[in-house]
Amino acid sequence: MVSSIEFSYKTFSRASPSSRTKLDIRELGIQFGCVRLIPFVKKGLSLYKDRFLASLPSSKQASADFTRPVFTAVVFYLCAKKHKLKIDKVRLIEVCGTSESEFSCVSTSMKDLCHDVFEISSEKKDPKEVKGNRELPDVLPEKRKFDDGGYLSDEGPEG
Repeated sequence: MVSSIEFSYKTFSRASPSSRTKLDIRELGIQFGCVRLIPFVKKGLSLYKDRFLASLPSSKQASADFTRPVFTAVVFYLCAKKHKLKIDKVRLIEVCGTSESEFSCVSTSMKDLCHDVFEISSEKKDPKEVKGNRELPDVLPEKRKFDDGGYLSDEGPEG
């Protein structure tokens, strides 16, 4: 099994020349109407770079290239999700000129290394852990039969 760090490192080395264009964070904020995300995106990208480089052996640190637009786009997307803003992911992938699989790979790496920054609060909970009112009956009172606990006071035989 390949770790997300190794997998992300492979995305560094196989980048096509067309995907090496610079993607400006400010331009993304304006284009997607999320200018308030700019400082969060800058901080998130900086933190990811630091943590990613720290996880690499020193021999590979010099070849790490964070100038590719996919990194900026993924940080922008994760910050938007954290702040509960809707971003068109397909359009964002088109703007940064990457594939959906590479976007997903980098996203997984960022979530792994910076879970404290990109933690999404709307995670689904395990239904077994959610406590409900299990004492409440499954059947409405008007649907109960006499065997289940009798009739309501205004229904049934008098007597």
